[in-house]
Amino acid sequence: MRGLAVVGCTLSVLLAFAGVAAATPPEDVDLGSPSPAAAIDGPPPVTVAHGADADWHNDAVTVTFTATSEVSTVAATYVQVDGGGAEATTEVVVRAPRDHQNDGEHVLTFWSVDAEGRTETPQTVTVRIDTRPPVVKQLRLRPDVLHRVQPFRVSYTLSDLSGGARLAYEVRDQYGYLARRDRGMDVRTGAGHVDIPDRYGNRKPWTPGLYRVTLTFVDAAGNRSTLKPLLVRDYHPCRASVTHTVRGAGKRVALTFDDGGPAWVWSRMLDTLKAYRMHATFFVIGPYVRAEPRVAKRAAKEGHGIGSHGWSHSPMTTQGYDGVRRELISSEAPWWRAAKVSPVGWFRPPYGDHNATTVAAAGSVGFAHVVMWDVDPGDWRGYGASTIAANTLSHVHSGAIIGLHVRTSTMAALPTILRGLRARGYTSVSLPELFHAAGRR
Repeated sequence: MRGLAVVGCTLSVLLAFAGVAAATPPEDVDLGSPSPAAAIDGPPPVTVAHGADADWHNDAVTVTFTATSEVSTVAATYVQVDGGGAEATTEVVVRAPRDHQNDGEHVLTFWSVDAEGRTETPQTVTVRIDTRPPVVKQLRLRPDVLHRVQPFRVSYTLSDLSGGARLAYEVRDQYGYLARRDRGMDVRTGAGHVDIPDRYGNRKPWTPGLYRVTLTFVDAAGNRSTLKPLLVRDYHPCRASVTHTVRGAGKRVALTFDDGGPAWVWSRMLDTLKAYRMHATFFVIGPYVRAEPRVAKRAAKEGHGIGSHGWSHSPMTTQGYDGVRRELISSEAPWWRAAKVSPVGWFRPPYGDHNATTVAAAGSVGFAHVVMWDVDPGDWRGYGASTIAANTLSHVHSGAIIGLHVRTSTMAALPTILRGLRARGYTSVSLPELFHAAGRR
């Protein structure tokens, strides 16, 4: 029988083991067929099953049978599995193959017969096998763009043999930092949903940006389905602040690169950063991201910070409130198309040009951080690679934000800069990493 193993011994062996001479029963007597003890005085044997319970299992279950008799010797214990033929045995293994072919409820009917023919009334136990992970369909997140602080809903349809599952979720930001989690709630099969607040555990609203929502369903047998993350963009208005340096981050600095340039220059910078196992942040204007989506996608995939430098590279103080908003909203779209990531949260005004209106407009579309710098190596002045490297390393300090550009001379200086940082005990990290190291979001 598929998925089942029966281990035991024949009637004659059992009788011999018990010291009773084996004999072939009359043709009209079948000790393997359950019938009440009637003509023979004394109670029939009593059989107890061990190893069966009410739980669902995703591994094989072994059920053993122990029979006793008050008046005679137990001749044999018989077991039927799912109504099949009875076999003399003291152990049944209900298997759980990975092809799910034995999933379901299996009924084991058992009884024992003693040496004088007394037959026990049959009993049953049920073994439940489920090796298939929960099946989740019609997964939907609404709304997937938040323009105010509000919960969002994840809807789903759940199917599982056991009738339900334990649902847990985890929300992390674009850079992998935990925003919220719930370790488990019991849900039933069918249509369901979970509402997730866009707040940290301390009840404060999330810092605007991109968040990834991962749901995990674990059924009663322990089978697990972890779903592909859903993306929610939180662009709620916030109060933006201007940052020049980050205190309390330890021996970490943030190399930042503005503007944009030929794709090969940007790619070579990424190669160098990867070789030194360090991160940076790229404030590339919208048209360059649109023109070089593969390089942009690579930068995000390799863990670098990304931020907005606007669209036109014109001074923000000449734009007005609505103009700044348009620049920032326009610059977000190419990143989303290229890599399903977002620069929201991090803004560097071209030339560092900003005023109170600039900062307020940035906050209105979710850019909480207006990022300046406190180390300017002057690569924009046309300096050579050696001067750029020297200017960087001579002014570096813990928590420094170093303002550089995507230029060939800066690309050439980058290996020297990274070697010099390492020799001085510093690590270049992305701005999100620098902020988190200092306990900021």
